[in-house]
Amino acid sequence: MGKCKEFSVNLAVLAPSNKRQFSFGMMRGCIDDNTPLYAMIFVLRDLINGEFQDRVKVKVTIGPTFNDKAEALMKRGLNAAQLDFLQGPLTSRANKLPPSAGKEITDAKMDKMGHEMLDTK
Repeated sequence: MGKCKEFSVNLAVLAPSNKRQFSFGMMRGCIDDNTPLYAMIFVLRDLINGEFQDRVKVKVTIGPTFNDKAEALMKRGLNAAQLDFLQGPLTSRANKLPPSAGKEITDAKMDKMGHEMLDTK
């Protein structure tokens, strides 16, 4: 029996204006019983008519090079520097992307920034 088990964790950060929310999710899926696949999901939501609605939803797949760091992040959670990176550069980048109409998109810059966040100490 393999050791790979699916798991996910989510965090939502509300902007000081209470009109924007940035969600971060980390998931571990399984390619097979022994091979995990990690992904980060970033969702930028705006308050419209009293409800938060998805503006941009970006998926960043983490390759095998970063599997150990992704697993460590899931076990310990975000540190202060990673949370700052999430609220700063990552949120700014997501803000520049066109609305995705609730569909998951990919973005090369967000991929790179997701990997940078894993390296942030």
